[in-house]
Amino acid sequence: MIIHPPEIIKQNDHTIVWAKIELARKQTGFPDYFWYRIPDQYAEFISLQSDAFLLPALQAAMHFGEDIQVRATVSPRLAYHLDEYQFIQSFNFPKELHKVNIHYERLAPLQADPRAVGASFSGGVDSFFTLYKHLPQNQPLSEYQITHALFINGFDITQIDRVKYQNLFLQYQHLLANLNIELLPLETNLVSSVIPWLEYRRFYAPVLLGSILAFGYLFKRFILSNSRHYTQAQVNSNPLADRLLSTETLDLEYFGATILREDKLEVISEWQMAQQALRVCGAPSLENLNCSKCEKCVRTMLPLYALGKMAQFRTFSAPLKSNRDALRLARKFDPYSDHMPTNYAFFRRHKPRLLPWLRVAAFLGVFRFWLLRLLPNSIKRWLQRYGYFVDALKGSFMFDNPRIIQAIQSQDRWK
Repeated sequence: MIIHPPEIIKQNDHTIVWAKIELARKQTGFPDYFWYRIPDQYAEFISLQSDAFLLPALQAAMHFGEDIQVRATVSPRLAYHLDEYQFIQSFNFPKELHKVNIHYERLAPLQADPRAVGASFSGGVDSFFTLYKHLPQNQPLSEYQITHALFINGFDITQIDRVKYQNLFLQYQHLLANLNIELLPLETNLVSSVIPWLEYRRFYAPVLLGSILAFGYLFKRFILSNSRHYTQAQVNSNPLADRLLSTETLDLEYFGATILREDKLEVISEWQMAQQALRVCGAPSLENLNCSKCEKCVRTMLPLYALGKMAQFRTFSAPLKSNRDALRLARKFDPYSDHMPTNYAFFRRHKPRLLPWLRVAAFLGVFRFWLLRLLPNSIKRWLQRYGYFVDALKGSFMFDNPRIIQAIQSQDRWK
């Protein structure tokens, strides 16, 4: 794999920074370019080092088994730790990722003096919890108070949902401005390097980390919101590995791994901002932030209902209103999920009368889970014409933008 030097293109009122990624063995559907697109007003913060392209390329190279040649500058601190980072990732995911060699054309630190403290923001539980805990009234250390938040189009919102992304951005921009926090928009196609080769919900880290490193002249510190507790199975974004990806000018910090998701919800359940803008759904509509039907929506509503705070969270289209509504969990129940044991302990403390309904939901959910698993492939293919057993993330241009690709191709001197 060759990572060519990053370049910049101006497109209307936006700036695109991109790099050509050349595989030794062509993979059908793998993008020829990685790119980030931002409004021109933030272009001064963009780094032209290869750090932001190396991390997502490294995960792909580890999966495809290709050594890497980086033909532009990389942070020495980052390069020094990538052997250890690869060991952790290949140890955690031995079937998917394997250590490769990396050859650098030039190692040099970024000549920058960034000042901002950042965090990613999607409107979810982890985002709101991290934001809340790093406000001046809750975090006395000024060097850890968040000043900027990053909202990525192409992380959990697809390219075809640009209208949805823009509506959410404007809403969150206004809310965060009231906290003196600037919300930054960024668009990228990095998910195209993950899907369909790897399961995105487990291998999303390089999308976020690359986006952070792209803002090399802005962030001196970035607070990563951990979605998993230390006692739960980790995805490829975890405190042990990602701290190794800091540079001379950027410190990556982890926060939230000592606190269970249900307890995070309890903390933010009194916060009016979270009540009016919490978004956990993977497929929100323009009218509602949360469908109230998917597994993540139900898993979020149950603790809020147990706390007696369901009515205050107005972003759910069909909130839970009775213990019996816990049966909704059966529709998307996964017996292999590590969330349920912590859920049961939480409900035992806050609403024990809900437990019998949860047990019934779990029984029905296990039955449904295995019934679907045992369906013959021929029936599944037949049901796909009606929208079942279809992975929406694998559609064409879900995470890439043809207009941007055309603009890059017209400037590609590496053809």
